[in-house]
This record gives sequence, structure tokens and C-alpha cells, in this order.
Amino acid sequence: MKNVKIENLLKIYDLEIRKNCRNKRKIYIFERNKMQNINNICNMLKDNTYYPGKYNIFLIRDPKYRIVMSLSIRDKLINHYIARYVLIPKLDKYLNNRIVATRTGYGTDYGIKLVKKYIEKNKKYGNFYILKIDICKYFYNIDHDVLKSLLVDKLEEDEMKILSRIIDSTDEQYVNYDINRKVDIEKKNRPNFISSINALPRYQKGKGLSLGAMTSQFLSIFYLYKLDNYIVHTLKLKYMVHYMDDIIIMHHDKKYLYDCLEKIEIMLKDFYKLEVNRKKTKIVSSYEGFTFLGYRFFIRNNKTIMRIKKDTIRKIKRRVDELYYLYSNCYINFEKVFCSLNTYMYSFKYASNFKVVKIVDKKFFNKMGKLNM
Repeated sequence: MKNVKIENLLKIYDLEIRKNCRNKRKIYIFERNKMQNINNICNMLKDNTYYPGKYNIFLIRDPKYRIVMSLSIRDKLINHYIARYVLIPKLDKYLNNRIVATRTGYGTDYGIKLVKKYIEKNKKYGNFYILKIDICKYFYNIDHDVLKSLLVDKLEEDEMKILSRIIDSTDEQYVNYDINRKVDIEKKNRPNFISSINALPRYQKGKGLSLGAMTSQFLSIFYLYKLDNYIVHTLKLKYMVHYMDDIIIMHHDKKYLYDCLEKIEIMLKDFYKLEVNRKKTKIVSSYEGFTFLGYRFFIRNNKTIMRIKKDTIRKIKRRVDELYYLYSNCYINFEKVFCSLNTYMYSFKYASNFKVVKIVDKKFFNKMGKLNM
């Protein structure tokens, strides 16, 4: 990677890494020799001598258990750089504009607008149908060889070598060892959640991307770009919205959707080595409704109705309780609390946010009033 520039690394560090990293101790250690560290990173990328460091693996419950793989500042900076200056410029052009995750100018807000637009276009059929596809443990089952075969003719040789090391970093033996160790500890501390803890997947050799890295986020949406084009251009299903491992497709012919689902499953299995989640993959009518991007959509009297998902409401309650705890114990100031609460108000602007307002009043402001009495 001969065209690596220190000023681009500095820009990413100052505007993204330093600003968003919660572990301030990592930032402090890195900044003691900031320019030397960034210069070393620049040389590693230019000389093609970079190898990913060890992940710091831990578990979170949100509400079910998830694995988080934290990167060092060095690895995080390199991941951001490769995503910003290699992957996005060279690969974004292959992505359909119906893919709404992890892309500048798209995101959840754009996805919801697209869903509403497609619903309006299908109302002329009266009752229409929605195929919702969920892929089994998508992040853990992305095949390394398939992914590399999709990348090899689109990237330079030196870029491909570094990216291959990042992709293969989940094959290291310590990854599953650390996950198993964390799982055993969590089982002892939280015996009531054993079934949820046991459901955590492990990494197979040659499969899976690290969770949380910026390169992984972009590669996960790029991985299925041929499937997206197949759905839209070959199967002629133009009313599709794709967010990470969730895909919804609208069409007026239920039988045709079933036929297309069979073809999609074959492509997922034969080319991508993936399988759909049978419990979550289904075809429903517009009257029954469907859930997507935190909302439940359904049609009544030719009107589109949106409701915030029950799971989302539970997450908001937990987050407001957490904010109250942090603020009342002086871990954060009111400005940060206000920004977080205001984000919830804005995020659910497409549905009546009365429930969100009620949760914020009950779980934060009412408690604060009693605390100050």
C-alpha cells in the first residue's frame, strides 16, 4: 500500500478514533508517543508488514448475550483507514442502493423511508405480501475463501494481502479459547441465563468476521452484493430493502415469492455456503404486518401504520435506567444525558413516540425529582 499518507491517518485518529473511543486509558497511552505510533502504522502499511493484534473479547447482554471483540488503538486505526480509503472507494459502486446499512447517506433513516415508499407503491394491489429473509448466524458463517474470491479482482495485490490477514484473524486459536473462558465465568455468575449463554456461537476455521471492526461491517454488506443484484435484476423483485442479515421483499404474488425464496436459498447454500433461519424467514400479508429496523409495519384501511417494536421499548427502558445510574453517581454530566435522550426522541419520529416520552419521564425525570427533594 504505497499511497498511504500520514495526514489521512491523523485525520481518522483525531475525528473518529480519539473522539469515539470510550477507553480513555488506551487513548492516553497511544498519545504519549502519538506521532511515532502513527508513523509506525504508516510504515507497516507501506511495507506490507502489518499483522492484526490480539482481540480483547468480552460478553454483553442486550438482552440476549453477544460477543464483543475490542481492538487496540493501532488495529482500530488501521481498520478505519482500510475501510475509508480502500474498501469504500473501490467496492461501494458494486452495492445496490437498496442496501441501507453501514454506508454514508443511507442508514436506518433512509431504510425506513425506502420501506414506506415501497409500501405505498404496492397498495394499488390491495393486499400484498412481504418476504422476510433472515440468515443463520450471518457474521459467524461468512466464508473466508468466498469473500476473498469476490475481492481479489477488485483490489491491488498488497491491499489484498493485508485484508486477507484481517479476514483470517478469527482463525486464531485464542479466539474460541477466550470465548469459552468468558462463557464459563458468566455461567457461574449468572446461572439464570445459562440457555442464552450456551446459544453463543463459536468461530469455525475459515469462517466468520470479527465483531465490531469497521472493515467487518463493510465487508458483511459487500459479501451479498451478487445476491442483491440477483434478486433485483434476475428475479425482478425491485421492492427490496437489505439491512445487514435482514432482507425484506414486497410483491403482490405470494406464489411467486415462494418460488423466489427457493431460488434464493439455493444461491445462499451453493455459492455463499449460508442457510436461512427457518424460524425467522417467512412470507406474511400486508394486513398481518412485519417487523424491520425497530418498527412493526402493517396496513389498515389503506393506511400505513408503524409501531415501535416491544423489544425496542425494553431496550430503551434499560438504557434510560443506565443513564439515570450514571448521572446520579456523577459518571456523566447532564449534557451527555440530554444528547442521549434526545437521540431516542429523534430516532422514533416515524411512529408515535408517546411511549418513549413516558419512559423518559418515569425512569429519569421523575426519579431525579424525588432524588432532589
